[in-house]
Amino acid sequence: AAIGYAVVVAAGGSISQFAYGVLFGLVAGMMVSICIKELLPTAMRYDPKDAIVTYSVVVGMAIMALSLVLFALASPEDDGE
Repeated sequence: AAIGYAVVVAAGGSISQFAYGVLFGLVAGMMVSICIKELLPTAMRYDPKDAIVTYSVVVGMAIMALSLVLFALASPEDDGE
């Protein structure tokens, strides 16, 4: 949070679209790293026969992909102006 605040203050109190992209990308990378290194191995430890974990991961990925497609369809078209 402190790094994000420092970026906003350094930008003069307003933040550009590029800075938003960079910050969201960093946060997304952190979340994926935590998921892969911590959450999935822990889930596999509690489901040693892999009856639920793999299916749940695939369904979660499908839901996220569907939400990205729906957001892209719902966003207004950019005419390049």
